[in-house]
Amino acid sequence: MKIVHLVGYYTPELGYQENYLAEEHKKMGHEVNVITSNLLYPFPNIKGIMKQLGMKFTSRKMKAGTENVGGIKVHRLPAIFEYADFILLSGLKRKLREISPDIVFAHESRQSPPYYAAKWKKELGYVLVTDQHDFHHNIPRHNPVKKILRELDYFFVRNVMVRKTLARSDAIIAVTQETKNYLVRTFGLHAKDVYLVELGVDIGSFRKSQKARLELRKKYGIKNDEVVFSFAGTIVRRKGIELLIDAFSQLKIAKSRLMIIGDGDKGYLQELKDLAKKKTSGKNIIFPGFVPKEKLPGYFSAVDVGVWPGNNSVIIMEAMACELPIIMVDLQLSHLVKYSNGFSFVENDMEALKACMRKMMDVDRRKNMGQLSRKAVVDNYSYKKIAEKFIEIAKKAGKKR
Repeated sequence: MKIVHLVGYYTPELGYQENYLAEEHKKMGHEVNVITSNLLYPFPNIKGIMKQLGMKFTSRKMKAGTENVGGIKVHRLPAIFEYADFILLSGLKRKLREISPDIVFAHESRQSPPYYAAKWKKELGYVLVTDQHDFHHNIPRHNPVKKILRELDYFFVRNVMVRKTLARSDAIIAVTQETKNYLVRTFGLHAKDVYLVELGVDIGSFRKSQKARLELRKKYGIKNDEVVFSFAGTIVRRKGIELLIDAFSQLKIAKSRLMIIGDGDKGYLQELKDLAKKKTSGKNIIFPGFVPKEKLPGYFSAVDVGVWPGNNSVIIMEAMACELPIIMVDLQLSHLVKYSNGFSFVENDMEALKACMRKMMDVDRRKNMGQLSRKAVVDNYSYKKIAEKFIEIAKKAGKKR
């Protein structure tokens, strides 16, 4: 079949759902196209991150046009308007007509391209499957002004657009249970009409490496008997990393280290480094900076426990695939600890976080939980299986048309 993955921003170097799905659909023998913008997603310090990946550019703007990326045709259309991550693309209808796909998988409906795919669906004759990642009401650590602006944005612009997109879609997929609940509550959808297909992980790339563990622990001067707690992800305030630094410093556990992996908001990152020096003289807290996707499994192999003290991220599953036990806030992905592979705690509860970290000092517990993490991912969150589910849903939706 001829498949299009449509999304406002596409950066395969960073590894997101739409990247892995496109790759898996290509492996299944389908003709796969990605339609996206010629802009990089407006992450904090995105230019710095991409430079560390070896990309040479001076702005977020990339060259418009079509390129072949691992057998996938990536069509970058000129962005004619953008604010936050709301983006309008020039030539979208023309490109869809040119490709003439059987199925369009539209991602991130809040960004607007899925709205237009839904608008032209009948005329161009494809099956449209829209997936939903968003639930704008529950993003932690936004200041009051930002929360008000976000609510106004969604009330007057995004919710109107998303409602029409969902109404015209042949099938709707939610990537978390909380997202499904949000769709039912906010847009009046019936629960039976929303498929739940959770985010996943590339289990082939993300696996534990004893060789990488030894090499990286030697690089950072970590002794064999030291227990390393770690956060990994984009460094932004909603991740609550200062809570983790505070908790680690208060525990004063002998033979333990903390590693903060990632890059992002430079001001916030400097605050964290200053806090680390103030609390521990900086000796036991390591900031390796941004780590490329292909090297991340090695870092997960080198540490002993993954900790996410704020907004959840799909990177948690990648850590699980590398046999890490996990500690995380009880938010949208907290079901990931239901496999007896870690602990969750209530947001901002310092004492609960410290209690979870103390429990992880038991070596047998860490080993057992780490093995259960890997098993949970292989059994439930492989992108191969998730890609197959997307195709099954699209075929079922096509028969109902």
